[in-house]
Amino acid sequence: MNAPAQILCGRHPVLEALKAEHPIQRLLIAKGAHGSVVDEIFTYARQQRIPFDLKDRSFLDRIASRHQGIIAYIAAHPYADYSELLQSLDLSQAFLIFLDQIQDPHNLGAILRSAHAVGADALITPERNAAGLTATAAKAAAGAAAHLPVCRVPNLQRALQQARDAGIWLIGLAADGEQNITTLDYTIPCALVIGGEEKGLRRLVRETCDFTAHIPMAHSEVGSFNASVAAALTLYEVFRQRHLS
Repeated sequence: MNAPAQILCGRHPVLEALKAEHPIQRLLIAKGAHGSVVDEIFTYARQQRIPFDLKDRSFLDRIASRHQGIIAYIAAHPYADYSELLQSLDLSQAFLIFLDQIQDPHNLGAILRSAHAVGADALITPERNAAGLTATAAKAAAGAAAHLPVCRVPNLQRALQQARDAGIWLIGLAADGEQNITTLDYTIPCALVIGGEEKGLRRLVRETCDFTAHIPMAHSEVGSFNASVAAALTLYEVFRQRHLS
């Protein structure tokens, strides 16, 4: 089976892509892989701040059949620079979305699509343990990836603090959030922080938020909303307050 179009396999192809500075979002490297080419790949990855994960060879085998111990995920669209984005924002009405380790590219694409629909300024996601702008995510976004800036940052907590320092209020979405999403004021400069599919907001990320909010449910003991569904529901409340009130 051939690898999907957004995946590049093999030591020399990946090395050449790194040398050409193609938009690589992540590398998978088999544990124990060694040699001069692998050493060069590590060097370029560190220089270009490309995250890499060491995985068992069997893990890579499930992704592609001929990988030579190296797989690269190619970004479907270029990323925006977070520092430049903050400087260019109209801080009087800024609205950002931060994703705390959303790993499913379909969820990323769906959130990106909703974010664009309600007029968000940008979406920010961490470099590691998070889905990136692969072709799968771009397809789920239905064209929104071409219009909404997406930033990838090495430290999400630091990026959140930078937003706070710029005057943006941070609202963390959590099943046990202290406030109902409909009681918060989204007309101020603010950002919505959405947790990962399994663990939700990480502790330090949550502690960085100014508020935490939950979505009321009729039967909350059964479970919670999918990350992209929860995002869409909350984003509509943001849109309602900003444009329909």
